[in-house]
Amino acid sequence: MIPVALFAKPPQPGLVKTRLIPDIGAAAATRVYRFCLEHSLELVQGCGLDYQLYLSQDSDDELFQDERYLLQKGADLGARMHNALAELLAANNDGAIVIGSDCLDLGPAQLQAAAQALADHELALIPALDGGFALIGCTEANPKLFDSVSWGTDQVLAQTIANAERLNYRLCLLETVRDIDTLQDLEQYPELLSLITSS
Repeated sequence: MIPVALFAKPPQPGLVKTRLIPDIGAAAATRVYRFCLEHSLELVQGCGLDYQLYLSQDSDDELFQDERYLLQKGADLGARMHNALAELLAANNDGAIVIGSDCLDLGPAQLQAAAQALADHELALIPALDGGFALIGCTEANPKLFDSVSWGTDQVLAQTIANAERLNYRLCLLETVRDIDTLQDLEQYPELLSLITSS
């Protein structure tokens, strides 16, 4: 079995989609994030794989009222992903996948493809156009996979791949997608643009 860990933040103004706030304001950025989060929750609920929601902090938001969530643990994103992967792999799973909650291009087919790739690869990645990745799947949890990765930069994917090569991981790179971080990203999705002008 290969479960999916969904990483998310509570949709609170000023805490989510902060790179969008200078362009569209905190309220609109929060609406955009909530839309993406709802998409991501529906995705994991209907993708055919088990899933576990990992929140950055406790929340009583209505989106999570029926979810049994766990809290992310770790000093940076790499540590938090490693801890989630290790936790899921310790439960006798064949592999584990982590996704974020800001990519509308991810669908059930991509999650299934990543899960299938882990049958004969130690690592599966779905690259993002900004130089990061929208999905990571592993069959083993090694903190060295995330060593010296410059999170939030366009070097994340390349540095993760370099670490994987040092670990002699067989890597499956799947089709690149776009995540939602900037106004340019937002402009690719009419359903998100409509949220900017809504009240």
